[in-house]
Amino acid sequence: MMFLSIGLPGRLAQLCDTVTERLTGTLGGSVGHLAWPSLDRMLGYHQLNLKLDDLALHLIEHRCAHLVVGVRQPDEGLRLALAEANRRFVVALEDPRHAAADLMAQTGADLRAATRAIANSCPLLIRYAEMPGALTIGTRHAENLRELAGAIADHLQISVSDATLAELAADPMVTELVSAGGSTAALPQISEPARKTLDGALVPYAEYFSGGDMGRFLWTRDLFMTVGDLGCSLTEPLQAAGGVRYLTYGPYIHLPPGSWNAQVVLGFSEEAAGHTFLVDACADRQIAATSFQPENAGIYTTEINFSLGEPKGHGLEIRVMVASERARGQLAFGHVVLTPVAVRHADSDQRDFTAVLEL
Repeated sequence: MMFLSIGLPGRLAQLCDTVTERLTGTLGGSVGHLAWPSLDRMLGYHQLNLKLDDLALHLIEHRCAHLVVGVRQPDEGLRLALAEANRRFVVALEDPRHAAADLMAQTGADLRAATRAIANSCPLLIRYAEMPGALTIGTRHAENLRELAGAIADHLQISVSDATLAELAADPMVTELVSAGGSTAALPQISEPARKTLDGALVPYAEYFSGGDMGRFLWTRDLFMTVGDLGCSLTEPLQAAGGVRYLTYGPYIHLPPGSWNAQVVLGFSEEAAGHTFLVDACADRQIAATSFQPENAGIYTTEINFSLGEPKGHGLEIRVMVASERARGQLAFGHVVLTPVAVRHADSDQRDFTAVLEL
């Protein structure tokens, strides 16, 4: 028999995996555990698809009577398969910032990679949490391990005694994960710019997972890259001279389906005035674009609107391009504000660019 525990790669999902595995062990026979995808693959730019054949092969190769699958980036194919089979499963919804801190602590990943990996899982989790077969577990549920284990057992239809639940709640491997809210102690150690990046990309999901509305996202420049140099920081001005070409790209992050407005905030030096620049959005193909000419040195906000379907491919990319062959001067990349069209906001914080362009 196969059981699925779905969640972000943080402590709450690990707790749900472990509890599910212990409960499954009461059914008799060997229990296997498969974590999918690996954390290294989550941090990369691969297209991840969980093939159901791989799960069957794992059962055969390891000769398991039961298999607990800890899914950290579920895809649409698995969701449809679960819906068709009317299967029950567990979904762990914790603060994504804590999961990002856990991921960085476990892997040594940098901020951009960890934030992107967590942000890419969030819209997928929303889809799973809305399914009839889902038991959603929040951080507050981990406060009472006995009740948590009982709820998972009832939902997965695993019959266990009160004594077994009490024993499971006292299991050292379970109690070690009791701080299921994630690495809360690590968050104060993160620098202010890093915290701004985490908050901008993940707080809307944290609020939604807690029962609130999903607000706007702010993707800081730390999530983006410069063309030709994957490790280059956008904290320095970019040179417009050099012909027609893209300057920036990324971050390849999925968003929930729907209509979106993107405000891209850029700063320009005096020499860049009068030259043409282009901003576009891509989701494995160009889905929106606009061009403009800054009239003077200063800070400008350009907007594009687009619609997104179910998360697939590599995620959303926002690019900035020099469209004038003879462009000169400097450009500073600020941030991108992404707002569901129904709750669009017009304001943007422009203070981010003053130091860069000395405006």
